[in-house]
This record gives sequence, C-alpha cells and structure tokens, in this order.
Amino acid sequence: MNVKHILGLSFCTLLLIILFQQAGVWFAYHTQMQKTEAVLASSFKETFILVTDAQVNRLPYAEGTLTHMVYAPDSLRLNDEDRQFYYAEQTSVVLQDGYGLPESSLDSIRLTLGRILENERVEGSIYIRKLDAATGQTLQTSPAGIALPDQEGIGVLTSPRAFLHQGKGIAVEAIVDQQYFDHPSNLLFPGLTFLIAVLLTGTIALRMRLLQNLRHDVERQCEDFYRLAEQMAKPVRKMETYLHASCWAEAREQGQQVLADTEATLIRAKQEHARLRSHRFVWLHRLSWSMIPLAFILPALWGKYIYSEQWQIMNHEVQVCFEEAFVEENDLRHTRSLDVNHLRGTRKSFITGMTDYFRYQTDSLTSVLYRKTTDENDSVIYVPATPTSINGIYVSRKSMDLSEGICLYRAYGTQQLINERPVAVPPDMSRIDSLFHSFLSEAGLNVRSGVRMLRPAADQVISQTGDASIQRGSFVTTPLRLTEDASECVQGVVPGSVMTVIHSVWYLFLPLGMVFVFCLLCIVLLWRAWRQQRRLEQFRKDFTYSMIHDMKSPLQTILMGTQMLESGRLADKPEKMEKIGQAMNDECVRLLTLSGRVVMLTEIERGELQLHPVRMAILPLFNDLVTKFRLKASKPVEFDVVCSEDLRVTADPFCLQEVLSNLVDNALKYSGKEVRIRLSAEVAAGGVLQIKVGDNGIGIPQNQQMKIFNRFERVASGSHTTGASGFGLGLNFVWQVVQLQGGTISVKSTEGSGSVFTISLPL
Repeated sequence: MNVKHILGLSFCTLLLIILFQQAGVWFAYHTQMQKTEAVLASSFKETFILVTDAQVNRLPYAEGTLTHMVYAPDSLRLNDEDRQFYYAEQTSVVLQDGYGLPESSLDSIRLTLGRILENERVEGSIYIRKLDAATGQTLQTSPAGIALPDQEGIGVLTSPRAFLHQGKGIAVEAIVDQQYFDHPSNLLFPGLTFLIAVLLTGTIALRMRLLQNLRHDVERQCEDFYRLAEQMAKPVRKMETYLHASCWAEAREQGQQVLADTEATLIRAKQEHARLRSHRFVWLHRLSWSMIPLAFILPALWGKYIYSEQWQIMNHEVQVCFEEAFVEENDLRHTRSLDVNHLRGTRKSFITGMTDYFRYQTDSLTSVLYRKTTDENDSVIYVPATPTSINGIYVSRKSMDLSEGICLYRAYGTQQLINERPVAVPPDMSRIDSLFHSFLSEAGLNVRSGVRMLRPAADQVISQTGDASIQRGSFVTTPLRLTEDASECVQGVVPGSVMTVIHSVWYLFLPLGMVFVFCLLCIVLLWRAWRQQRRLEQFRKDFTYSMIHDMKSPLQTILMGTQMLESGRLADKPEKMEKIGQAMNDECVRLLTLSGRVVMLTEIERGELQLHPVRMAILPLFNDLVTKFRLKASKPVEFDVVCSEDLRVTADPFCLQEVLSNLVDNALKYSGKEVRIRLSAEVAAGGVLQIKVGDNGIGIPQNQQMKIFNRFERVASGSHTTGASGFGLGLNFVWQVVQLQGGTISVKSTEGSGSVFTISLPL
C-alpha cells in the first residue's frame, strides 16, 4: 500500500472519527443539558419554597401558629413539587400584602440555590433576575451590576419563573452559566487523543514515504549492480586475455576502469545511506515511538474519566430514585397511620394557634372555596365548592439540612409523626423495593435493585428484599433513617456492572473506541514499516558488503597482482608468479560467473533465454560436481551419491549443471567445519524425476523458507553465522531455470539440522 492510499484511508477514517466524536459530544452535551435543566427547575422551585418558608418562620409568632391558608384546584393536576411551588407563590403575595414584608431577597435566593445545586453536583455561575413578567424587562439582578450571560448561549440554562407577586406581574428566574468550554475535561481528553491520532497518521505517512524512498534507493542500487554486472563481462574478458598474454599494464587499465565503475556505485549507495541516517530521520524515529505510549495512555485516561463521571452521575440518580421511593412510602404510611389511629379530620397536634390574618383569610375564602349544605341530620356543613387541595401554613423554626432536600426533610417530619402515634405503621420493605424499581425505570435505569434494612452502628443487615447484594462497583445509596436516632436505616442497592455504565454513555465510548482502534492500527502499521525499513537497511548493508566482497575485492586482487608482476620484482620467482597469475585468473572467472548469472536472469525475465534440452544421464553430472567441488572446497567435504546409471532426463545440460552447482555451492557455504552432501535422484510417482541435494548445514528458519527463492533474498542467520557473502541471486536463478524447464523446486529444512532441496523435472 503506497503513501497516497494510506493517507486517503487515514483521512477518511479520521473524518469518520471526527463525525462520531462530534455527534457523541453533541449528544452528551444535549443529554447533560436536559438533565441539568430538569435539576435546575426542581432546585429553583425548592429554593423558592425554602426562601418563602424562611420568611414565614421569621414572623413574630409562636411555634406552630397558623399564618395563612393556601390552596390549589385539583383541575391544575399538579404533582407534589409543583403544588408546593404553587403554594409558595401564594405565600409570597400573602407575606407582602398581609404582613407587610418585602419581597424575597435575590441574594438569599441565589445563595440558597447555590448550596442546593452544589449538592446536586451542578457547577457554574448563578444569576438571579427579577423581571416584569408582562414585558420581560429586567428590574434587578443578583449579583448586582453584573451583565447577565446570553440565555441562548452554550451551557447557559434558565429556570422556570417564580412569581414574587403575581398580581403585580413581578417574577424571578435563575440563570446558570456552566461555562461548558471552560472545563478542560470536556475538550482536553478528546482533543489530545484526536491529536495523537493525527500525529500518528502523519508519522506513518512520513515513515511510509521514507520506506518508499528507501525501497527506491535499494532498487536503484540493484539496478546499478545489474547494469554494472552486465557491462563487466566485456572488460573482464579483455582483462583475462591480457593476463594470459602477460600484458600487465593493459590488464591493470581494464581493471581500474571496472573498479572505478564499482566504486561509483558504492559511493552512491553510501551517500543515500548517510542521507537516511540524518538527524531529521532520527527525530522522526524517536517521535513515532514516543507517541505509542501516549496512544494507549490518553484513551485509557479519557475512558477512565468518562466512566468515573458517569458512575457518579448514575449513583446520584439512584440516590434520588431511592429518596423518591422513601418519600412515597412515608406518604402511604401516613395515610395508613391516620386511618388506624382514627385521626382523619382531627386537628394537627402541633398547631398552637392562628393569626388574625389567618382568621380574616378563612372568613374571606370560605364563600369562595366552600359551599354551605346540610347533612342527613339537617346540620349545616361546608364542603369544597370544587375539588381543591387546601393547606394551612404555620410557623416552624426547626432547622433544615439543605443536603437532605425539602422532600426528604418533610418525609422525615411525616415519619416522626407516624412513629409518635399509638398504633405503629412499620415501613413495608417490599413496597419500598417496588417503588424504588419503578422510579429507577422512570429514570431510564432498567437495572436490578434491592433494599436493605440495617443497623449502621452494628453494621448489621436486619432484612433485605430484591437483589441487594453489594458487589464491586455497586450503586449504594446513603442510608435513610427510620428512627429519630438513626439506629435503624433503610438503604437502596443497585448491583454494579461496568457494562451498565458504559452502555449508558455509549455515544462517548464509541468514538473513544474508534480512536483507540485507529491508534492501534497506526501502531501496527508503524511496527510493520519499521520492520520493513530494518529489513531493507539490512539488505542494503549486506548487498553493499557483497559488492565489496564479490566485485571490488576480486578487482583489487587483480590490480595488486598486475602491479607486482609488472614491477618485475618476481621475475626470479616463477612459482610465485604462477600462483599470482592463477589467483588473478580465478578472480576473473568469479567475476565472469557472476556476470553470466545476471545476464542469464535478465534473459529469462525478457523471455530471451534459449534452452537446448537433450536426453542426458544424471550420474555423470553428479560425478562431475563431486570432482569439481572436492578440488574447490576449502574444508573437508564428504559426498554421498545415490543414483542408478540408467537414470536419464530431458533437460538443458548447461542450465541443469548450473542449478546443481549453485545448490552444492550453497551447501558448502552455509555449513560448519565438516560438510556432508547427499546427491540423489529417483523416479517418483507420476513420471517425475526427483533430484535431491541435502546437507548437514545450519538449516533455514521456517519463516524464511518461502522467501529464499526471491531475488536478492538471503538467509540472514546464515550470513551472520558462517560469514558467507552473496547477492541472493543463486536460489532465484535456480527457481527461474527450473520453472523454465517445466519443473518445480521445494525445500525442507530444520534450523541447525541441514536442508534438502528437491527438484522435480518431467522425464
């Protein structure tokens, strides 16, 4: 895959990640805003109720004194929270018109709302705005003199309005600016993780470009070698002729020409190698590897942060649901307690008196809220004119813990009344469990749940219903007291599950997972590119060494010999002159063999190689090879020939001899101090002749056995172990020639135990 394809694919993947990430962030933002808006609405109503109650409690009357009456028609279909809020708006008007008190303080509303929102884990700047409900004109703000944020801005929420005086059209509302983008966590982790993905993509592109350049350089070096090897044949033959004629100066001149061409090729290769080892590429190498740990750490930190935040949010939601179930249970217990204690219709025991305004209001509202009628005994009674909830507001200076919330505070008050009555109504654990599960479902938490009754001081569980087993990661609510001294409490439990938390914010984990997988793929590509780069660099290093060993060294030997012979210093030493002359001739043969092999490979590629198959015997060919390599071998070698005299095959004698010579030569090069070579031939099934060349050499690793027939491919371990040089052309030449003659070649080898090459040729 080239750089353009990688860049195109990476760009499309990054674009897809951006789309999913933005969609996830947008969905998370709107989900968070919806939940926060609901919390703000509820908290603001609770705040307004608390502030007006505080004004009532500061009136100069005794504890339990009724101050006024509030009512709400059933036709409004208000839930408990909205009904209390509706009462508070009426209370605000009564306090101003009936008792001459000023409007509720905006600062008091802001500070109280701030404490409640803090308990609800809502952060941001809080502003209170008093306005004309009819015109929307701002009359006063808290804090005073500060410009209000744009109510349509990002992260800005506005509460429902509460009327300070509905008759005058004066209302208040709360504005919360969460300063969404000022929170580093909302953008830092996604931004940094995406940046790492982009940097990894860029690094891969640069490394692939480097790899491509390196591959081109290696191909150019190979082409230079091919061209040099092909062009070498003519001057080497001339040099060989001059050597036979003892024309040392002419031979040296030809050798210097070939050596100069070889040196030029080596210099170009060294310059390219030096360029690729420059500081720029070293910096790229360090940068690419330094980003790998970041590619794992940042997504992990981001995922941990998302999980931790969502776990806390869900834990808070579970707490709220359990408190709602507790409040509902106490309301049901209170109704039951009134019935069993025969208290329905009686006056509340904690009412100690009433104000003149309450009496006046009662007289005024009686004709409005009630109608006069008679019962079966013809006694005059008053019944509601329309279905209406009526409540009396009284002075109560009992302090309230804002962290509990107004609903829980009133539930505790109701529970105290229940517990003080003669006939006890104990809490119904099964009903609490059912209510808890119902409220969880309404909140979108379709999870298992349970309820435990416990004694916190003794850490003892009295009873439990549902699935109340606490596991690691479980959502466990704060114990709610069943008695005034908290000796017995009730607690809700939702067994924890990592997947439950992850599933609840899948829209954040999906792009995170995509970024992580993309980074992982980038790392795999980086690793593969690095391996290919290392392989190419090692190949070029070995190739350069082979050029020096197999081309430059023979030429230098010839030039040194011609210089010595031309100087005449060895004129009186004919044996030494003959030895040097033979060495120079051997080097010429070595160069011509290399050149001939390259020329033959080129002809095969071009389809120009002409084969001359004849019917030939195999055993004489084996014997010639044994004689040749016994003389040539520089270490002890033992040949084992297994072949019948009448075994024949139709093949090109020269090419087949070159093929077997190459295999035997490799067996000698890639072996230890003592060599055993087995040459065998037999007719296999299907009318195929199998020629096998086996040895006891170093063997070939399993992962390289499919590669050794590629051009310029050499077994790295073999060259390192034995010091053998070469260009990796021999086995490619063998494979090409065997294929050209309609045969196949295979290898079986165990590293450290030798190899067996099998040539299959049609008879």
